[in-house]
Amino acid sequence: MRYAETGFNLEIDLSRGSIERVATDPRETELYLGGLGTNAKIMWDRVPPETKPFDPENLLIFGSGLLCGTPATGCNRTIVTTISPQTLLMAFSMMGGFWAPELKYAGYDKVIFRGKSPELVYLWINNDKVELRDASHLKGKGAGETAELIKKELKEPKAQVAAIGLAGENRVYFASIEQGRSSASRGGIGAVMGDKNLKAIAVRGTRDINIARPDEFMDLCKEVLEYIKFRNDNPIPGVMPILAGLGSPQEMKVHDEKWHTENFMWGNSRPRIKDFWNEKIAAEWMETLDKMRRRLISCYNCPMTCGATIQPPGLPTYMMKCFTKLTYTMAAMSDLEFGLGIAQSATEYGVDGFSAPQVMAFALELYDAGILTDKDFPGMPADNNGRFYWLL
Repeated sequence: MRYAETGFNLEIDLSRGSIERVATDPRETELYLGGLGTNAKIMWDRVPPETKPFDPENLLIFGSGLLCGTPATGCNRTIVTTISPQTLLMAFSMMGGFWAPELKYAGYDKVIFRGKSPELVYLWINNDKVELRDASHLKGKGAGETAELIKKELKEPKAQVAAIGLAGENRVYFASIEQGRSSASRGGIGAVMGDKNLKAIAVRGTRDINIARPDEFMDLCKEVLEYIKFRNDNPIPGVMPILAGLGSPQEMKVHDEKWHTENFMWGNSRPRIKDFWNEKIAAEWMETLDKMRRRLISCYNCPMTCGATIQPPGLPTYMMKCFTKLTYTMAAMSDLEFGLGIAQSATEYGVDGFSAPQVMAFALELYDAGILTDKDFPGMPADNNGRFYWLL
């Protein structure tokens, strides 16, 4: 019997349309532990060093952490590994949410994609039932919209869906993979998914995971929860509020952005604006966040509520994650209302919330310097916020 892990991977050859359920060697887990280590070992063994990101030989691996799906607090990460179009080297990006635990409950530790599909498809995993399905009707759809359409099509509202948006389809080098309450954004891995003509992976699982010594394990889990409660009740004195507790920066709970706005760089990572934060801005930004924030949320089996559901006026609700709260605001040298609004569109397109605003800010810096001209930006609006929406 295997403990914590299921002992099976799914191997998907997109070129041939074949699907295999493959038993794994428990010694690999002993040597390389969880999702990141075993993902790297698979890449080392199976991807030749000369492989380029958009070659069919490049693998795209969705791996679950070893403790995903167990009662271990906060163990919910999906590790996506591939050859990055940004670096031409192996890269990985992690996302939280519920996708990896759901994969474990379906009976698999990893999904390994190779080759390229001749047509746009998505993968549907429902315990033993695994199939590639036509996704031509999802072409050009946003990542969140795609997830909702797939759940309706499958009549499975509890399915967890990881999807790309238009950026991934167009192989944008900072395209992300979006998944409900999180995203795998770094390294351009969404572009590799798009190059493989893979629009999404939907998974639903209803199985159990075995624990070797459950009583001892639960005692350890309770100990961790007690420590989390202690730290939440006793934040570190003298540390900026968003980092005084545990977990990701508590951007969605805390309104005090003095440390962030006065120490991080604005625009294309150029100026710092000392003494930016004042009572007037604090009141305006607090009103904006309270108006758009619907509720604080967590990833699977985590009490930290690092994220929030955000609904800008006239736009669908989306999930905002920690530092992305200000990346668009500060890149555009604008305000929080703009930042939370454009982030909704960016999430649907499926772009990295760190790289995308910096690329846009750099483009406008080149434009202001005369290096890029109106010929490069036909029809771009004259106003600052409009320029960023246009570039996106």
